Amino acid sequence: MRFVFRFLMHALVLIVILTGLATAPCQNAPAKPPGANPADPEGILRQLAPDDTPPPQLALKAVARARAIRLLAAVKRDETGWRRQLAVYLLATLGQDYELNRNDLLRIWRGCVVPYAVTECDEGTGELLMLLYNQGHPEFLQPLLAGGNGYQAALSEELGVFYSDQLEKNPRDFLTALATFPPRRQRDLCIMAGEGDGGGMGPKINRKVLANLKEISGEVADRCTRGVREGNRSAEEADEEEQKEIQRESQPKQNKK
Repeated sequence: MRFVFRFLMHALVLIVILTGLATAPCQNAPAKPPGANPADPEGILRQLAPDDTPPPQLALKAVARARAIRLLAAVKRDETGWRRQLAVYLLATLGQDYELNRNDLLRIWRGCVVPYAVTECDEGTGELLMLLYNQGHPEFLQPLLAGGNGYQAALSEELGVFYSDQLEKNPRDFLTALATFPPRRQRDLCIMAGEGDGGGMGPKINRKVLANLKEISGEVADRCTRGVREGNRSAEEADEEEQKEIQRESQPKQNKK
């Protein structure tokens, strides 16, 4: 009887030990691999667009391009405002769903055409369209002209420089797009070109632009010539007046000395 009791006690101890070993975590088992990290807008945008400045173009190898597209698609889905616009632009630059992303930017840009509208559109959006145009997408020229309404000072200056640049380098394309607008609007847009960033075209560019327009000739070219001259003259006069005002303000300080 004593033997049976001792046998049962040993069996019970053995069962407890085996049960503990079965339920104890394995110390050498590999840790569960972490899930894929979510899209990091700070990371991908900082890498492709440092300081939130859009690059003129992108050249990525296949693996890097695939990763960038995956992350940018997530940024486009999750972000708003300028970060989303940057992601859309970068996707278009990489050729990913180009028409879809192009139309997305154009939808935002149309807010610039509506005076005083509350919109995401600003000079940053205009810069994205200009960069895509310079990448070889001519369909952006007409919308960029349509955005020149003069209601946003910073945007007007940016567009004025762009118009001036196009009249110097691509005058025929510019005039073809310009011809889609009413005559009064054609003149106003060429005034913006003459004003540039507010300081005028500068003598060298002004001579080149006027020579280009004279060579092309025609009603649209002649109308644009008048607008360019008016805008450039107005900007130069405003600049001269500003310089005089600066001199007048500094004169009392010099007399005190």
